[in-house]
Amino acid sequence: MNYGQIVASGSFTSDGTAKEIPLRSDFDFFETTNYTQMATTQTPGRGVKFTWNRGLADGYGFMVSKEDAADTVTYEVVTSGAFTRVDKSVKTPEAAKSTSGTDVTNADPAVVTVTAHGYSTGDRIRIYGTTSMLQIAGYEFTITRVDANSFQLPYLDASGFAAAATAGTVRRIPNNPSYVPEKNYITKATQASSMVVTLSLTHNLAVGDKVRLHVDSNYGMTQADGLVGEVTAVDTTNNTITLDIDSSAFDAFAFPISAVAAGGVTPAHIVPFGTVANGVDQALVNQDQIVMKLGAGADGPAGSSSDVIYWRAWKAGFVNNE
Repeated sequence: MNYGQIVASGSFTSDGTAKEIPLRSDFDFFETTNYTQMATTQTPGRGVKFTWNRGLADGYGFMVSKEDAADTVTYEVVTSGAFTRVDKSVKTPEAAKSTSGTDVTNADPAVVTVTAHGYSTGDRIRIYGTTSMLQIAGYEFTITRVDANSFQLPYLDASGFAAAATAGTVRRIPNNPSYVPEKNYITKATQASSMVVTLSLTHNLAVGDKVRLHVDSNYGMTQADGLVGEVTAVDTTNNTITLDIDSSAFDAFAFPISAVAAGGVTPAHIVPFGTVANGVDQALVNQDQIVMKLGAGADGPAGSSSDVIYWRAWKAGFVNNE
């Protein structure tokens, strides 16, 4: 009987952190073997072989461990930090979380307070339902400098806003966009011989890409609306792109006041189209993947720093989890 076939396999050297294995094909069984630790004895003992079957809850897995300073092994179920299968085509926002205290500061950069949010640096979040600071209602941001109860919006200078937001809701948007580069929100645009545009989300644009600007009249710089610009420089630290557009004579870009935003405005944004540097089909190629996330550490399938890990994924001809 054919129980399935290997759809992918490989190896990596652990850096001591969680590891993502991207797979275009789906899988029903996943296995890792820690080649480095398989050949040693450790005190305390540690996991050397891990398996996952479809139907296990997130974080679960089966572990084969070597006993303390011995070559005898034990078998156990790991209930956290093992395997998590992720379908990156799923973009459904996660459960809403309420902000608290001075929810979004009018500072540069803005800081958001959400008690026990569980988010990480690089996550994408959407903010809405704020009291005051309605300029950013519905915006999505890449976040950084995360602690247990707050995080930073690194690409939003809110110091010119009249007041901080004192209520609101945040939702994390899981997974990467299906197609890149994607539409992105403008948070700043300079008046210069070569316009510099700051974007709210990590943009993935490259020199040679082209974008169309959409700037609602409420954002001041109406001369930029509908213009097409080619990216001539990228600053990944500040998340900016420089465009071959002379905006030195344009009106200044500025967010509308909160009361105007309450009446409904279209956020200023860019829409990439085609590309020069990365091939004209860049924004047409589906980036979605099925990913297996491997937890790290002595009892994790991604192992510890410098461990060599071999992995295999299978697809079953039939799965029957009764």
